[in-house]
Amino acid sequence: MRRIWQLARPYWWLVSLAIVFSFVASSLQGAIAWLVKPAMDKVLLARNYQYLALLPVGVIALIFLRSGAAFVQSYCMRVASLRLVRDVRNLLYHHLIRLPVGYFQKETSGRIVSRLVTDVSLIETSLGTIFQTTMIEGATVITLAAVALWRRWDLALLSFIVLPLVGYMARRLGVRIHRRRHRAQEKIADVTHRISEAIQGLKVIKVFGQESQRERIFSQENKRFYREMVRLTRLKEGTRILADGLTGLGVALVLWYGGSLVVRGVITSGDFFSILTALFMVFTPVKRLARSYTNIQEIRAAIDRVDQLLYLPEEKSGQHPIDSFRREIRFEKVSFAYPGSSEPVLKEVDLVIGQGEVVAIVGPSGAGKSTLVDLIPRFFDPTSGRILIDGLDLRELDLRDLRNLMAIVSQDVILFNDTVAENIAFGRPEASLEEIIEAAKMAYAHEFIENLPQGYQTLLGERGLNLSGGQRQRIAIARAILKNPPILILDEATSALDAVSERLVQKALEKMMIGRTTIVVAHRLSTIKGADKIVVLDQGQIIAQGRHEELFQKNPTYRQLYSTFLNEEERSQVIPLKR
Repeated sequence: MRRIWQLARPYWWLVSLAIVFSFVASSLQGAIAWLVKPAMDKVLLARNYQYLALLPVGVIALIFLRSGAAFVQSYCMRVASLRLVRDVRNLLYHHLIRLPVGYFQKETSGRIVSRLVTDVSLIETSLGTIFQTTMIEGATVITLAAVALWRRWDLALLSFIVLPLVGYMARRLGVRIHRRRHRAQEKIADVTHRISEAIQGLKVIKVFGQESQRERIFSQENKRFYREMVRLTRLKEGTRILADGLTGLGVALVLWYGGSLVVRGVITSGDFFSILTALFMVFTPVKRLARSYTNIQEIRAAIDRVDQLLYLPEEKSGQHPIDSFRREIRFEKVSFAYPGSSEPVLKEVDLVIGQGEVVAIVGPSGAGKSTLVDLIPRFFDPTSGRILIDGLDLRELDLRDLRNLMAIVSQDVILFNDTVAENIAFGRPEASLEEIIEAAKMAYAHEFIENLPQGYQTLLGERGLNLSGGQRQRIAIARAILKNPPILILDEATSALDAVSERLVQKALEKMMIGRTTIVVAHRLSTIKGADKIVVLDQGQIIAQGRHEELFQKNPTYRQLYSTFLNEEERSQVIPLKR
């Protein structure tokens, strides 16, 4: 409840208003029970039938007043709940996109989506369940119990002996419900992951004919979630049955003992029915409070999972501002191992990249090329050693300023479900349409964009999959051109393209590289031969660096790589036809 109150504090005035009206509604509930005695004794038993017509009017008036108070209370609490969900989702998203990149290599997208959607939706009921039920039903119990005690304290206490049993039962079962709900939330996260996985990998699933296999895996995950929900339902309904049975026991005791008091003339029928009405009315909110406790345990499980995400440390940014790049990027004894792995991907890397240089990083698959360039925008920090830009350690720099100095074009192009213009202007949202078009022309993208249904206002689908690979790459290049950074990182930007698309993309890249410091994870011969410096990586270590002619003469690993690149390029240009 403390955690919920922390989240709900910004809406305290709505919650306070709801609490006030909950007490109004509870008081009116108590008034109905209180008026049973005078209605019985002074109207029915005393035969004052002239007041009989006023009874239904009074009851209707009280019910309407109580309903009005309950409406205001429920409306205020509902609005507060919706605002809570809105703000918690905003808070989670804000935190999520500021987490280190390494977190997303350990957690699946489906599980993350589950926390933002399923868990937060469960929290939506928290204000209503905790505050509404606790306040209005708790106040109702107190009011009606006071009426019953005032009428006949011993009779009321006899019925109340079941209340500790109800509380004990709710607590014991609530702990088990909390555990079950936590497991159920984990299982629905697995289900969400499988759905996300199927959507993203649909082409692969279809081409390999794995529909039945993926369906079977999804069915198993869904079955596990179903089983957890069945167990959870069994516990919750068990709580309801026990609460009903115990409250029924309390009513039975009142009927037995109270009836004997009426027969002996100790109390009047009005007293008895007033107490009985109050107790009948009090046991309903008692049962709701018991169910509310079990609901709180479910909500706890959702809050636990949300808090697990919220308490993850965000990327650490330095405080030193930087607005330009003038001299060099320097790697000093840089080693790196991915979180959770003891095997280093990079080992004692020393490298200097001068301002305005084109540096090509080459090496066999798994040598650590992409990892090396990922350290420059601080997607990861070195395990040991340091990286400096113009003499300043990257960890000391303001992270936003650092990343403003660079643009990345990679093999895996990410486009957003926005218009073409918005995707190109992603790094400079304030850019004019003329600037966007100019960037597209430099990237050789203007012609095909003009032929799209709405031109630059065409809405791209998820990841831009309604475009070809070459078209997506050219939009990504246009995006980088428009940002106009001094440092350009190209991570195998043309490796997945056909020969025609590759030539267009390569022309765009060559135009973009002019006047910029460019770090290229490369396999294209023209890029390698034209580079100011070629760095040869093998098993995480720099084994050679220099210009093409020098390395070709002195380094056998480079010669072998160059021959491989040459053969690949020749094969891409000559496609044999077979009958």
